[in-house]
Amino acid sequence: MNQGNYTEQNASIYIYDEDTKVMTPNAYSTANNGTKLGATLMSATFSTVGVGYLLCSNPDKIEIVDILSMKTITTPVTTELSNTREIAGGGGYLFVSNAGKEYNVLPDGSYEYTNSYISVYSATSLAYIDKVEVGSDAQGMVFHEGRLYVGTKDRIAILIQEGGNSFELLEVYKDEEFPGAVKYLTVMNNRIYASVPGYGVLEFDPYDGRVRKRFEMPLDSNGYITQGPDNMIYTCATIYNTTDWSVESSNVYQLDPSSGNVKTVASGQYLYSVGVSHYSKNIYTSEANGFQTNSTINIIDPQNGFVGSTTGGVGTFRYLFVSYAAPKEQ
Repeated sequence: MNQGNYTEQNASIYIYDEDTKVMTPNAYSTANNGTKLGATLMSATFSTVGVGYLLCSNPDKIEIVDILSMKTITTPVTTELSNTREIAGGGGYLFVSNAGKEYNVLPDGSYEYTNSYISVYSATSLAYIDKVEVGSDAQGMVFHEGRLYVGTKDRIAILIQEGGNSFELLEVYKDEEFPGAVKYLTVMNNRIYASVPGYGVLEFDPYDGRVRKRFEMPLDSNGYITQGPDNMIYTCATIYNTTDWSVESSNVYQLDPSSGNVKTVASGQYLYSVGVSHYSKNIYTSEANGFQTNSTINIIDPQNGFVGSTTGGVGTFRYLFVSYAAPKEQ
């Protein structure tokens, strides 16, 4: 998934075949008679029946596609979307985190979006269902056993379904030892893992609402984490020299939640993304090349190291592995 430049609206989808090693560029545009996404790609997910949901910003919309061909199925969803962030699915619903339009400018020049919310849709009819305000800076989400967990500046917001299709904010969990904003979440072995930039990763027990473990590890300011087929958590982080802000290191890190061990599994000049295939087990990471040209995607075998590289679109920032339901035989 290629984010594109925000002002140029040149987001794109490239499809890489892990068996043939062939990259198909501009798959969405090719499948739709040259029509471009026409926005900044923010996130995506897909259903078990092969329907893909591409979340965009500027303008805000959800494009509905066949996940394999990238051909649009119906008109995009636009209702109750405002400054979109992430999309997640579960329980027959689609959930979108929205920053909204209201913000405060913080001392460091960054924005705090003070009235962020989750918009809820039917995953089948695409009908708008509900809107739930969750505080400031809603970002990543994960749906687990009927509850939606949302990363916000106020930590982890937990939404629960209350009769019919309505959802409400149940509680907000705040951790005193990792007091920063929660950015991204993933679920693994009935534990929820939440990234807290500046601190590390929390292991949260969804059954009793307690943090079981805290792992200190490097994270970028966006805090993106993902899980691999090896029950490990992966992230990439670039460390800067605080004197001249030159890059000191840029690495992909692997966290083993069972032992707490954190190790470097890949390095680069200025890594912009990480993803792990549940089919090949390979790790994918990208160099965005300053958004001045197409990205370079590097492929790493976790056992044998660097495999090769291929070319992505402008700002390769996320990976959507469609065929991991059929793992490669060993």
